[in-house]
Amino acid sequence: MLRKFLSGIYLLTAVSVGLGAFGHGSQWSRHILPALKGVAPDVVSVLALVWFWVSGAMLAFGVLLVLAWWRGGRGDVRVAGVSGVVGAFYLIEGIYGGIYLAPFFYLFAVQALLLLGTTWGARRLTAPGA
Repeated sequence: MLRKFLSGIYLLTAVSVGLGAFGHGSQWSRHILPALKGVAPDVVSVLALVWFWVSGAMLAFGVLLVLAWWRGGRGDVRVAGVSGVVGAFYLIEGIYGGIYLAPFFYLFAVQALLLLGTTWGARRLTAPGA
């Protein structure tokens, strides 16, 4: 029962990581581009490229996490590394962004802790002798 609960929390978190890409991408035309009025067009183009690359990376992270959830549910413990890498990246970025930019960025740290915590908990429940 606890394993299913952890699995559900992990999946919801993984999906939220992937869907975050669309929220991130939509901010370009609403908030970023208008703030760049007067900036050289080539600089705006580079910033747009980086902005949408980050959105794509968020979507890719979400897809990888969902695939890891699917494989982990079939007993493949090797996929826990995916959660570890994405979780560590989101934890560092979330704490840094929360401190230096805006409290909103703590959301990334929460996502990271959910990914790392559910992965750790599920692995402990499936470990030999558990």
